Amino acid sequence: MSVFRIALIPIAVAQFLAPLLPNMGFGQSIGDRATAQGIPPELPLGLFFSIWGVIFTGYLTIAVLANLRPKYHFDHLAGPLALAGLGNVIWMISAQSLGFAWLDCLLLFPILFFAWEGAYRLDRMGGFDGTGKRLLLCLTIGLLAGWLSVAVSISLPEAVRDLLDRGATDRPWQSLWIVLGSALVLTMVFARYVSKSLWFFVAAGWGISGIVANNWLRTETHLLGIAAGLVGLLIIAQRLKMGVDGRDG
Repeated sequence: MSVFRIALIPIAVAQFLAPLLPNMGFGQSIGDRATAQGIPPELPLGLFFSIWGVIFTGYLTIAVLANLRPKYHFDHLAGPLALAGLGNVIWMISAQSLGFAWLDCLLLFPILFFAWEGAYRLDRMGGFDGTGKRLLLCLTIGLLAGWLSVAVSISLPEAVRDLLDRGATDRPWQSLWIVLGSALVLTMVFARYVSKSLWFFVAAGWGISGIVANNWLRTETHLLGIAAGLVGLLIIAQRLKMGVDGRDG
Protein backbone atom coordinates (compact mmCIF):
# COMPACT_ATOMS: atom_id res chain seq x y z
CA MET A 1 0.00 0.00 0.00
CA SER A 2 2.84 2.44 0.76
CA VAL A 3 4.08 2.13 -2.83
CA PHE A 4 0.74 3.38 -4.15
CA ARG A 5 0.66 6.14 -1.55
CA ILE A 6 4.12 7.39 -2.57
CA ALA A 7 3.18 7.14 -6.25
CA LEU A 8 0.26 9.53 -5.75
CA ILE A 9 2.48 12.63 -5.71
CA PRO A 10 4.27 12.18 -9.08
CA ILE A 11 1.01 11.02 -10.66
CA ALA A 12 -0.78 14.11 -9.31
CA VAL A 13 1.90 16.38 -10.78
CA ALA A 14 1.81 14.49 -14.10
CA GLN A 15 -1.93 15.09 -14.36
CA PHE A 16 -1.30 18.84 -14.28
CA LEU A 17 1.59 18.63 -16.76
CA ALA A 18 0.11 16.27 -19.38
CA PRO A 19 -2.41 18.81 -20.79
CA LEU A 20 0.49 21.25 -21.35
CA LEU A 21 2.34 18.96 -23.78
CA PRO A 22 0.72 20.46 -26.92
CA ASN A 23 2.06 23.87 -25.85
CA MET A 24 5.53 22.32 -26.01
CA GLY A 25 4.96 21.01 -29.54
CA PHE A 26 3.94 17.50 -28.53
CA GLY A 27 0.61 16.53 -30.08
CA GLN A 28 -2.61 18.51 -30.35
CA SER A 29 -4.91 19.63 -27.56
CA ILE A 30 -7.86 17.36 -26.83
CA GLY A 31 -10.28 20.22 -27.44
CA ASP A 32 -8.85 20.99 -30.88
CA ARG A 33 -8.99 17.33 -31.87
CA ALA A 34 -12.57 17.01 -30.67
CA THR A 35 -13.77 19.87 -32.89
CA ALA A 36 -11.42 19.41 -35.87
CA GLN A 37 -14.20 18.00 -38.09
CA GLY A 38 -17.08 19.97 -36.63
CA ILE A 39 -18.82 20.25 -33.28
CA PRO A 40 -20.44 16.96 -32.22
CA PRO A 41 -23.71 17.08 -30.27
CA GLU A 42 -22.31 15.23 -27.26
CA LEU A 43 -19.38 17.55 -26.54
CA PRO A 44 -19.88 19.82 -23.49
CA LEU A 45 -18.83 23.45 -23.77
CA GLY A 46 -15.20 24.05 -22.86
CA LEU A 47 -16.14 25.75 -19.59
CA PHE A 48 -17.53 22.49 -18.24
CA PHE A 49 -14.17 20.75 -18.54
CA SER A 50 -12.87 23.08 -15.84
CA ILE A 51 -14.08 20.43 -13.40
CA TRP A 52 -10.76 18.68 -14.08
CA GLY A 53 -9.03 21.55 -12.27
CA VAL A 54 -11.06 20.85 -9.13
CA ILE A 55 -10.41 17.11 -9.40
CA PHE A 56 -6.67 17.49 -10.02
CA THR A 57 -6.32 19.95 -7.13
CA GLY A 58 -8.18 17.63 -4.78
CA TYR A 59 -6.08 14.70 -5.99
CA LEU A 60 -2.83 16.57 -5.34
CA THR A 61 -4.02 17.62 -1.88
CA ILE A 62 -4.88 14.02 -1.04
CA ALA A 63 -1.46 12.89 -2.30
CA VAL A 64 0.35 15.39 -0.07
CA LEU A 65 -1.75 14.64 3.02
CA ALA A 66 -1.47 10.90 2.50
CA ASN A 67 2.30 11.11 2.60
CA LEU A 68 2.64 13.73 5.32
CA ARG A 69 0.24 11.98 7.70
CA PRO A 70 -0.33 8.39 6.61
CA LYS A 71 -3.62 6.94 7.80
CA TYR A 72 -5.52 3.73 7.13
CA HIS A 73 -8.12 5.43 4.92
CA PHE A 74 -5.42 7.00 2.73
CA ASP A 75 -3.61 3.69 2.33
CA HIS A 76 -6.87 1.86 1.60
CA LEU A 77 -7.74 4.31 -1.16
CA ALA A 78 -4.23 4.87 -2.54
CA GLY A 79 -4.31 1.84 -4.85
CA PRO A 80 -7.38 2.69 -6.93
CA LEU A 81 -6.54 6.42 -6.84
CA ALA A 82 -2.99 5.84 -8.10
CA LEU A 83 -4.14 3.50 -10.87
CA ALA A 84 -6.95 5.83 -11.94
CA GLY A 85 -4.56 8.79 -12.00
CA LEU A 86 -1.91 6.87 -13.94
CA GLY A 87 -4.52 5.74 -16.43
CA ASN A 88 -5.69 9.33 -16.79
CA VAL A 89 -2.17 10.50 -17.64
CA ILE A 90 -1.80 7.74 -20.24
CA TRP A 91 -5.20 8.63 -21.70
CA MET A 92 -4.33 12.32 -22.02
CA ILE A 93 -1.04 11.55 -23.75
CA SER A 94 -2.76 9.11 -26.12
CA ALA A 95 -5.62 11.51 -26.92
CA GLN A 96 -3.20 14.36 -27.64
CA SER A 97 -0.58 12.44 -29.62
CA LEU A 98 -2.31 9.50 -31.35
CA GLY A 99 -5.89 10.66 -31.63
CA PHE A 100 -7.46 7.23 -32.17
CA ALA A 101 -11.04 7.58 -30.90
CA TRP A 102 -11.52 3.85 -30.37
CA LEU A 103 -8.27 3.60 -28.36
CA ASP A 104 -9.12 6.60 -26.20
CA CYS A 105 -12.52 5.07 -25.52
CA LEU A 106 -11.01 1.74 -24.44
CA LEU A 107 -8.46 3.44 -22.20
CA LEU A 108 -11.23 5.18 -20.26
CA PHE A 109 -12.85 1.96 -19.05
CA PRO A 110 -10.07 0.81 -16.66
CA ILE A 111 -9.79 4.39 -15.37
CA LEU A 112 -13.52 4.38 -14.69
CA PHE A 113 -13.24 1.01 -12.95
CA PHE A 114 -10.54 2.22 -10.54
CA ALA A 115 -12.40 5.48 -9.84
CA TRP A 116 -15.53 3.48 -9.02
CA GLU A 117 -13.48 1.09 -6.87
CA GLY A 118 -12.21 4.07 -4.89
CA ALA A 119 -15.78 5.31 -4.44
CA TYR A 120 -16.90 1.83 -3.36
CA ARG A 121 -14.13 1.56 -0.76
CA LEU A 122 -14.85 5.03 0.56
CA ASP A 123 -18.55 4.21 0.89
CA ARG A 124 -17.77 1.01 2.80
CA MET A 125 -15.49 3.01 5.10
CA GLY A 126 -18.46 5.11 6.14
CA GLY A 127 -18.41 7.93 3.58
CA PHE A 128 -18.45 11.43 5.05
CA ASP A 129 -17.81 11.51 8.79
CA GLY A 130 -17.87 15.26 9.39
CA THR A 131 -14.10 15.83 9.09
CA GLY A 132 -12.31 17.98 6.53
CA LYS A 133 -10.14 15.11 5.29
CA ARG A 134 -13.12 12.88 4.66
CA LEU A 135 -14.91 15.73 2.87
CA LEU A 136 -11.86 16.13 0.62
CA LEU A 137 -11.89 12.41 -0.16
CA CYS A 138 -15.63 12.34 -0.83
CA LEU A 139 -15.50 15.41 -3.06
CA THR A 140 -12.46 14.35 -5.10
CA ILE A 141 -13.36 10.70 -5.56
CA GLY A 142 -17.05 11.44 -6.16
CA LEU A 143 -16.29 14.08 -8.80
CA LEU A 144 -13.70 11.83 -10.44
CA ALA A 145 -16.08 8.85 -10.61
CA GLY A 146 -18.94 10.99 -11.88
CA TRP A 147 -17.00 12.92 -14.48
CA LEU A 148 -15.32 9.76 -15.80
CA SER A 149 -18.78 8.23 -16.24
CA VAL A 150 -19.63 11.24 -18.41
CA ALA A 151 -16.30 10.95 -20.23
CA VAL A 152 -16.92 7.30 -21.08
CA SER A 153 -20.41 8.15 -22.33
CA ILE A 154 -19.06 10.99 -24.47
CA SER A 155 -16.31 8.81 -25.95
CA LEU A 156 -18.66 6.09 -27.20
CA PRO A 157 -20.31 7.94 -30.13
CA GLU A 158 -16.95 9.30 -31.24
CA ALA A 159 -15.56 5.74 -31.31
CA VAL A 160 -18.61 4.54 -33.25
CA ARG A 161 -18.24 7.37 -35.79
CA ASP A 162 -14.55 6.58 -36.15
CA LEU A 163 -15.23 2.89 -36.86
CA LEU A 164 -18.08 3.70 -39.31
CA ASP A 165 -16.14 6.53 -40.98
CA ARG A 166 -18.75 9.16 -40.11
CA GLY A 167 -18.27 12.86 -39.54
CA ALA A 168 -18.71 14.64 -36.22
CA THR A 169 -22.11 16.03 -37.22
CA ASP A 170 -23.47 12.95 -39.02
CA ARG A 171 -26.65 11.47 -37.49
CA PRO A 172 -26.57 13.68 -34.39
CA TRP A 173 -29.58 12.04 -32.75
CA GLN A 174 -27.87 8.66 -32.77
CA SER A 175 -24.73 10.13 -31.24
CA LEU A 176 -26.69 11.96 -28.58
CA TRP A 177 -28.78 8.97 -27.55
CA ILE A 178 -25.68 6.80 -27.25
CA VAL A 179 -24.31 9.34 -24.76
CA LEU A 180 -27.52 9.90 -22.83
CA GLY A 181 -28.40 6.20 -22.65
CA SER A 182 -24.91 5.30 -21.47
CA ALA A 183 -24.84 8.08 -18.86
CA LEU A 184 -28.25 7.07 -17.50
CA VAL A 185 -27.27 3.40 -17.22
CA LEU A 186 -23.93 4.20 -15.59
CA THR A 187 -25.51 6.45 -12.97
CA MET A 188 -28.13 3.81 -12.17
CA VAL A 189 -25.48 1.10 -11.77
CA PHE A 190 -23.27 3.35 -9.65
CA ALA A 191 -26.11 4.37 -7.35
CA ARG A 192 -27.30 0.80 -6.87
CA TYR A 193 -24.04 -1.11 -6.54
CA VAL A 194 -21.20 1.34 -5.77
CA SER A 195 -22.14 4.38 -3.71
CA LYS A 196 -24.74 7.08 -3.08
CA SER A 197 -22.08 9.78 -3.35
CA LEU A 198 -23.64 13.22 -3.77
CA TRP A 199 -20.54 14.47 -5.59
CA PHE A 200 -20.85 11.74 -8.22
CA PHE A 201 -24.23 13.13 -9.21
CA VAL A 202 -22.91 16.70 -9.09
CA ALA A 203 -20.28 15.76 -11.68
CA ALA A 204 -22.72 13.76 -13.81
CA GLY A 205 -25.24 16.60 -13.75
CA TRP A 206 -22.51 19.09 -14.59
CA GLY A 207 -21.49 17.03 -17.62
CA ILE A 208 -25.05 16.68 -18.93
CA SER A 209 -25.54 20.43 -18.39
CA GLY A 210 -22.50 20.98 -20.62
CA ILE A 211 -24.15 18.91 -23.36
CA VAL A 212 -27.35 20.93 -23.00
CA ALA A 213 -25.37 24.18 -23.27
CA ASN A 214 -23.49 22.89 -26.31
CA ASN A 215 -26.67 22.09 -28.21
CA TRP A 216 -28.54 25.18 -27.08
CA LEU A 217 -25.84 27.85 -27.38
CA ARG A 218 -23.17 26.57 -29.77
CA THR A 219 -24.81 24.28 -32.33
CA GLU A 220 -28.33 25.71 -31.79
CA THR A 221 -29.88 22.25 -32.13
CA HIS A 222 -32.43 23.02 -29.46
CA LEU A 223 -34.34 19.74 -29.61
CA LEU A 224 -31.16 17.84 -28.79
CA GLY A 225 -30.55 20.23 -25.92
CA ILE A 226 -34.04 19.61 -24.57
CA ALA A 227 -33.55 15.83 -24.81
CA ALA A 228 -30.27 16.09 -22.91
CA GLY A 229 -31.94 18.27 -20.29
CA LEU A 230 -34.71 15.73 -19.73
CA VAL A 231 -32.17 12.93 -19.22
CA GLY A 232 -30.27 15.21 -16.85
CA LEU A 233 -33.44 15.63 -14.80
CA LEU A 234 -33.85 11.84 -14.69
CA ILE A 235 -30.32 11.51 -13.33
CA ILE A 236 -30.98 14.13 -10.66
CA ALA A 237 -34.28 12.43 -9.79
CA GLN A 238 -32.38 9.20 -9.12
CA ARG A 239 -30.33 10.97 -6.47
CA LEU A 240 -33.32 12.73 -4.93
CA LYS A 241 -35.08 9.39 -4.46
CA MET A 242 -32.23 8.27 -2.21
CA GLY A 243 -32.94 11.01 0.30
CA VAL A 244 -30.39 12.73 2.52
CA ASP A 245 -27.83 10.85 4.54
CA GLY A 246 -24.96 12.42 6.42
CA ARG A 247 -22.67 9.69 5.09
CA ASP A 248 -23.31 10.58 1.45
CA GLY A 249 -20.78 13.39 1.12
